[in-house]
Amino acid sequence: MINKTYKLVTAFMVVLLVLGLTLVACKSQQPETEQPSAPPAQGAEQPALSYKAKTYTNSQYGCSIQYPEEWEEYPAVVQGTVIASFSVPGFVPGVSLSVRDADAPLTADWIVAANTAEGNTDVKVTSDIKEITLADGTPAMAYASSFASGQYDIVSFATSTDKNGKRIRATVWTIDAFAPYDEALFLEIARTLSVK
Repeated sequence: MINKTYKLVTAFMVVLLVLGLTLVACKSQQPETEQPSAPPAQGAEQPALSYKAKTYTNSQYGCSIQYPEEWEEYPAVVQGTVIASFSVPGFVPGVSLSVRDADAPLTADWIVAANTAEGNTDVKVTSDIKEITLADGTPAMAYASSFASGQYDIVSFATSTDKNGKRIRATVWTIDAFAPYDEALFLEIARTLSVK
């Protein structure tokens, strides 16, 4: 009886070993995931988005943005410097476009003052302000921030660029408790800001 049990356990271990080696071999056959490439040069073909998009265009300021097609217009925040806003039907996440006078360099202090002027409180810039290139080839600045809007604590990612004396900003935002912050997606959306 012990000899039969030993043979059964040995056969079972051999099967597990073969299955494990097969799984490793299959995984090593899969192509590696491509790393993100540098933004295209001006006039180059735009990279494909990871989401199906709708495009909002504002002819007054000559800007546009591509946002996920299932998002809807969110007019509740369109006031003052905010010219357009779109979000999932349940409010978060979303994206807003704002236009202000480019009256000073883009610094953390300028961002805090501008967001506070929109009625937000406890505004903080939570990352370095980095130079990036938008998908259309336009130089821009990008940063993460947090602020309180009414009773909600918002986390966001923004891109800003200056055109004709105006600072045009795309801010992708969420309430972490309801829809977790996804910087890769938020950057992808914010980089579709175009000022051509």
